[in-house]
Amino acid sequence: MESSTEAYVYYDPTKQNAWVDAILNGLGPNKQRYYKVASLQLVTLLVIVIAKTEYFSAISEVETTSCAVGLMNMIGNKGGCAVRLRLYDSYLCFVVSHLAAFTNNCERRNQDFREIAKRVLFKHQSDPSLAYLSHAWNGGGDEGVAYLAHHGTVLDSSKQASVFHADHLIWLGDLNYRINLSEAEVKQRLAVNNYEELLDYDQLMIERRAGRTFPMFEEGPVEFAPTYKFDAGTDRYDTSAKRRAPSWTDRILWKKPILGREGLTQLNYNNCMAMMLSDHKPVQSVFRAQIRELNRQKQSATRRALQQQLTETPEEMAKGTISSSFIEFDDVQFLEYKEKTLVLENTGQVVAPFYFLAKLDEAQAIPPWLQVSPQQGLLGPGEKILLQFEIMIDASVSAPFNQGQELSHILILRLENAKDFFISIRGNYQRTCFGVPLHLLSPMTIPSVNAEASLTSPPERRKHLLQSAKTTLANPSDPPGSVSPSSSSSSLSTSQQANLPKELWRLLTFLWNKNMLTLPNLFLEHGDRMICDYIRKCLDAGDTFDPSILLGEEEDQTQEAVGANSVIDVLVAFLECLPEPVIPTQFYAEALAASDAPDRIKLLKDKLPPLYRNVLLYITSFLADAIQYAPAAVKQDRRSCIVSLFTVLLRPDLAYKETNPALAQLKKEKLISHLLSIA
Repeated sequence: MESSTEAYVYYDPTKQNAWVDAILNGLGPNKQRYYKVASLQLVTLLVIVIAKTEYFSAISEVETTSCAVGLMNMIGNKGGCAVRLRLYDSYLCFVVSHLAAFTNNCERRNQDFREIAKRVLFKHQSDPSLAYLSHAWNGGGDEGVAYLAHHGTVLDSSKQASVFHADHLIWLGDLNYRINLSEAEVKQRLAVNNYEELLDYDQLMIERRAGRTFPMFEEGPVEFAPTYKFDAGTDRYDTSAKRRAPSWTDRILWKKPILGREGLTQLNYNNCMAMMLSDHKPVQSVFRAQIRELNRQKQSATRRALQQQLTETPEEMAKGTISSSFIEFDDVQFLEYKEKTLVLENTGQVVAPFYFLAKLDEAQAIPPWLQVSPQQGLLGPGEKILLQFEIMIDASVSAPFNQGQELSHILILRLENAKDFFISIRGNYQRTCFGVPLHLLSPMTIPSVNAEASLTSPPERRKHLLQSAKTTLANPSDPPGSVSPSSSSSSLSTSQQANLPKELWRLLTFLWNKNMLTLPNLFLEHGDRMICDYIRKCLDAGDTFDPSILLGEEEDQTQEAVGANSVIDVLVAFLECLPEPVIPTQFYAEALAASDAPDRIKLLKDKLPPLYRNVLLYITSFLADAIQYAPAAVKQDRRSCIVSLFTVLLRPDLAYKETNPALAQLKKEKLISHLLSIA
């Protein structure tokens, strides 16, 4: 796939179709015996699954998904595409990924693996005939699923599946792990085909042995030459000025099987030196897989026999106990993962089903901010089961808690033919500025953590703010003192600050000066997660930023860039978490239409509520200055990244059905580009 800067931002489906056609045409006379099961493109990444037509009726539940882990975990120059499918009664998953580049970015590659593994989730409908599979995956016996739980991934296993919820998982692509030797040292060993010694310095081998990346995967013997980097169109290693050291960047790994199960058998693993299209040489592998096919007749007969055995058991009421009726999460931070457990025991003499029951006035048994696993099951006499309760308040559910709703709920756990158990779930949510609507955050003069008085006491105050917000959205007339920013400003005036949430003003003020805007790597790299967390806590508590933490103790452009990019990370996260985006959802369709007619953009801006219009003007003016003051060598790259990143300024309502997501993304980017041009 093309890897130019423009390719990171714009998606062209014709290239995906061209690759599919090329693969099928490459099969020659056998082309008619094969068909495309699925394909998915994420900018420069593409995964395609081809199968024989004889398996058409045996393949079902085909799902595709992707996740970007490039700049801000949003730009698709790095990330993963995945396909999950069911073949007969086995699940297969294929992940294609492109991880962070450069020799010194080993930890970043490890982090990219973790992010892709955590964030690639598929839709999944449980099949009762394969319930034992779900138990094996989610009951702690699968190393991959346990890895996700350890790293804070929360998923509803009755509706979602991770890449590890598969009988066979193959992960391949440009993993970008390098060799920890100089170019000369690598080529010296290659001259005598000394692969074994080179592999001792291979970063992927080193990191896997240490358990820092791909810990649950296997790789076959690497007995072929490094696949990167070549002079394009040749089999000659890089002779350009950069002279990259040859490395095995392109790899194929597969997940170890669960103990006692048949896994994959690798029959071949090699590179393709004859391919000359790229500065990489492709790798290829052939596997043999054991595929499950259930005997439905035997399964039904066994079920009937068990049912008969149960009905012949003397009637007796089920009995049970739970270890506690209270789940206390204590203080809960925004985006913080917490888990608690309790034990349900069947103390009776009969088999007893259990499940969670919705209250009469509620549609769901479990609130959206809580995950419970398992949610249903069957307990034999004397059997116990551990119920896990997981909580993580993200932007999709945080709004009511930031507005004063208590973090509490009563769950009803039913043990069939026994009494119901009532489980009290409680936590103390620590309010944050993230996930609070602009019209509630803007008039707030105290830190978010102390916002209880503003949002919940007295109730009339909260009601007034909500009513004020509705009036604001309905009446777009300018309030007294409303101002617009100037793109030549290096900071915001006091009157301008009054029209911004104080948290947004603080972020922009830190960045909006020539020292920051002229940093070469601004917007082009990630910040530091610990610094991002520090910034978020400062915003919530109203604490002053410590320059030594953000910029370092001494004048150091590298540390300054890390601090500045951390602030940008937080800025984008703040905008992404807004329940109502800067361009409100009611204007989404009009905004997309304006992307093709720049003369309509002014009309669109005039329709926005004053607060939202001012926020949009401040942000686009800042971004225009960020592009203007960018060093010439990175100006175009910075502009491309900004355009893609700040599509977070608009999004549709949750109920909106996007007919062409790729085209919509392109239109959003065009709109942002126009807004920057006229800021």
